Amino acid sequence: MQAPSTTLLAPLLAIGLSAAPALPAQDVPLLSRIFGNASFSSSSSLTTKEKRVEINLTTQQLKAYQGRRLVMQTKISSGKNRGTPTGSFRAGPYKNKEHYSSLYDNAPMPWSIQVTGHIFIHGYSIVPEFPASHGCIRVPISGRNPAKRLFEWLDVGTPIKIAY
Repeated sequence: MQAPSTTLLAPLLAIGLSAAPALPAQDVPLLSRIFGNASFSSSSSLTTKEKRVEINLTTQQLKAYQGRRLVMQTKISSGKNRGTPTGSFRAGPYKNKEHYSSLYDNAPMPWSIQVTGHIFIHGYSIVPEFPASHGCIRVPISGRNPAKRLFEWLDVGTPIKIAY
């Protein structure tokens, strides 16, 4: 039988404490169902799953993953005339919830996350289902405000892949 102190540490494992002892094998399936955003092993402590963002310019969709788990999906509007660069990037270093464009008449760009240079993922009130920006990736601020949700979830350094 598991010692009470180890049983009490299981919830702490879910929030990232790694100094706790290994979990008994019989607890692994139950904890994996309860804390779906973490993986558990009977031979080691918590293993965090990496965050990543994938942007499909053909379908005008953004998907955010933590490990293999899809945590967010939203429509986007990218740069017209192939104005959005493709490739692999890392979020940041600049990230600001109240940014204004230095290139386009001080236009508001809420929930801004830098992708590269002057290209950002940011909130916008009008997000058509086709490319309409100068190169940035517009994310809706309406409804459940996916722009804010992405901003709060995404860490500086998170991989961002943009492709057709």
